[in-house]
Amino acid sequence: MAVLCRHHHEIEQCGAALQRRRLPYQVRKSAGSYDPTADTIKVMTMHVSKGLEFPVVALVGVGSMPSAKLEESEEARLFYVAATRATHALYITLSGEGNFGRRLPNAPQAAI
Repeated sequence: MAVLCRHHHEIEQCGAALQRRRLPYQVRKSAGSYDPTADTIKVMTMHVSKGLEFPVVALVGVGSMPSAKLEESEEARLFYVAATRATHALYITLSGEGNFGRRLPNAPQAAI
């Protein structure tokens, strides 16, 4: 499984949440900084995930995409790259103030 984050600060938050639950995880910040064969949850940015595949992918931060400073078409391309990393299941979070989340007003909300 992989957790793909839009921003670096989200990687740290996800890592801390996984650590609290005592789930094994690895943070990938660059190409050589993790073992793809290890039985762990991979946590990385959407950018770093390009070219990789995982059976299950969770996308974090999609609801805040695009930020006011970024071009919507570029953010859409990044979203596409991240979403297509999943080979079997894809989970997307939509909390935030970005246009992507606002375009889906009837999206189902899951309780945690």
